[in-house]
Amino acid sequence: MNDTALKAWLENQGFPTADSLQQTLHGRIANATTPLMHAARLGRIGYIGDLLSRGADPREMNADGNGALWFACFADSAPCVNALIKAGAPLDSQNVNGATALIYAASAGKTGIAHLLMGSVAERVVRNAACPVITTHSPLACAGVRVAAGGHVALTA
Repeated sequence: MNDTALKAWLENQGFPTADSLQQTLHGRIANATTPLMHAARLGRIGYIGDLLSRGADPREMNADGNGALWFACFADSAPCVNALIKAGAPLDSQNVNGATALIYAASAGKTGIAHLLMGSVAERVVRNAACPVITTHSPLACAGVRVAAGGHVALTA
């Protein structure tokens, strides 16, 4: 989508009229909602891609501490959730009630989204671990982990 069309869509959605698209991208509507959060709440993957490619920040939070990822969960949109995770949306941010996007998805019965988020959280934990790859094919001498006979993983002191 070209800049003029994106700016027009944002203004049509209630974002403040500005001289440039960049100014509009940083506008906020009720509850300090950003354009990216709004597109995520609507489950509009095309707009999410357009906004991210123009510099929208997936780490921003609204007045309640919810980010675009939380709103994508609200919309039950796996494509939006995936795009925001790939763009660096925080998986562990908590809103004013202490709920993460995963907690929200699980409590709202959005099981597909909850599974998607759990996989992403697990992937980041493993990727950032001291010993990121554990297989049962070879013994490990890192981070107190060894693979015992039969492929059982054992933690050593």
